[in-house]
Amino acid sequence: MPPAPAFHRQLSFPAGPLPVSEGIGFTRRTLTAWFPRANPAACAEIVLIAAELLANAVQHAGGPLTLGLRMTQSGRIRITVTDAGAEAPQVGPALPERPGGHGMRIVDHLARAWGTDPVAGGKGVWAECDPPTTSVP
Repeated sequence: MPPAPAFHRQLSFPAGPLPVSEGIGFTRRTLTAWFPRANPAACAEIVLIAAELLANAVQHAGGPLTLGLRMTQSGRIRITVTDAGAEAPQVGPALPERPGGHGMRIVDHLARAWGTDPVAGGKGVWAECDPPTTSVP
């Protein structure tokens, strides 16, 4: 387990063009620091959840304000993206012929739980997932 100060990391997004790319890199670096021997496939699922939450903030709420990663007391990883939007995301209907619109369905499938919380000036959309398993030495 990481030392206590590493249990929570946050990235703020000033107005910029690449919040999803920045958030993906931040998530990968954090997982590498917390779980240096983690299974890459398990890390990829966590990165995908973060990317989908960030992309939803870009598409529906004017962009993310912050991306937070923290370990919960139960040992899960909680990913939280805050934005200035008022509406909570919804899991849309499964329409495989339609490009896009599947982000929250992906989050709903991969995460143990997800939801929204009000924050000053908007909302936080969070998802919890199990930590990545370690690779065989």
